[in-house]
Amino acid sequence: MIALEELRSFTGYLALATLIFGIISYKNYSSTNAKYFIYSILISVITEFTSLYFKSFGTFYSNIFGQTNFPIANIFIIVQITFYLCWIRYILNSKNRKRIIGLFIIAYLLFSALNLIYGQVFMTGLQTYTYAIGVIFLLITISFYFVESFNKETIFNIMDSIKFWFILGVLLFYGTFMPFMFAFNVFLEGDQRIFSLVTFALNAIMYGCFVVGFYKSYKVRNQQL
Repeated sequence: MIALEELRSFTGYLALATLIFGIISYKNYSSTNAKYFIYSILISVITEFTSLYFKSFGTFYSNIFGQTNFPIANIFIIVQITFYLCWIRYILNSKNRKRIIGLFIIAYLLFSALNLIYGQVFMTGLQTYTYAIGVIFLLITISFYFVESFNKETIFNIMDSIKFWFILGVLLFYGTFMPFMFAFNVFLEGDQRIFSLVTFALNAIMYGCFVVGFYKSYKVRNQQL
């Protein structure tokens, strides 16, 4: 029986299954600007399994970095959030919103560099300031997408969009995980069982949304045939 503390280690398999489904479905959305999103899932798969690989070093690894892969996690945060900001900026139509997101990206990368050099430790701790600023920028950027989309389409039409499900998955994960992290540190006293369960559940919801998006690509393609 799997211990709750170990449950979050299976998020990599969720990401891998989603990536495989996305590759199988690729021809259905390869001509759209949704095709680049699959690279974010690939980044997640590489990160998750790289973390598991380094854990195999056991005591040697733990003595250097502790039980959490902080260096990998910190790099992943910067790369993944930057990717989402760039991708959403790419799919938007409004030039003004694109400019604002462009400023977000520059500010975020600059802040990440300053926090790395002068702020929080990188090798043995999580860059929580970098994460928080990135999520705030990301949530504002996502709101731009929904404002623009709902101005053009009804809720029923937008729910057939593969991009809608991708962004919804990102919103549900990042919009929920940041307040959970605060509650975890302040109220839950570092209970790893709760952290592992919630992390796995949020990842399952996010990847579930991605899978729905890939499924929608089949539906849309069949309607066009």
